[in-house]
Amino acid sequence: MRRERHMSSEFNEAEESPGFMLWQVTNLWQKAIRNALEPFELTHPQFVLLFSCKWLNEHNDHTGITQVQLAQHAQMDVNVTSQVLRTLEKKGYIERRPHPTDSRANIISVTKAGDAAASQAVKAVETEDRAFFSGLGHEIKDMNRLLRQLARR
Repeated sequence: MRRERHMSSEFNEAEESPGFMLWQVTNLWQKAIRNALEPFELTHPQFVLLFSCKWLNEHNDHTGITQVQLAQHAQMDVNVTSQVLRTLEKKGYIERRPHPTDSRANIISVTKAGDAAASQAVKAVETEDRAFFSGLGHEIKDMNRLLRQLARR
């Protein structure tokens, strides 16, 4: 009779795996953020792109930003960014107009309704972030430093 081989892990406990722990914490955090965004009828990707667009435009003298710039800032796939922006445009939160010098690009700006939605939603998201990460106390700075280190890969 042949014995089946079982895959094993180098970890004795699931909690020893940084990837598994990151997966669990990410899922818990995303659920909390989904709940915080629910009253605004925004998904998390919609919020990230809407607020990023608002933030980038404010820091770019409101000259507008391109979809590629927005995708790079959010570290989001350009095609996914395009789909989410289409939804935000239908909601009346952003406007796209042709780029003055690049016929392949559009300039993206936030409408008054989008600005109001982003401003309200960011308060809810930041409140949820503070609550979610409050257990870390002063160690939050260490966590942010480590996450920035991983993000540079």
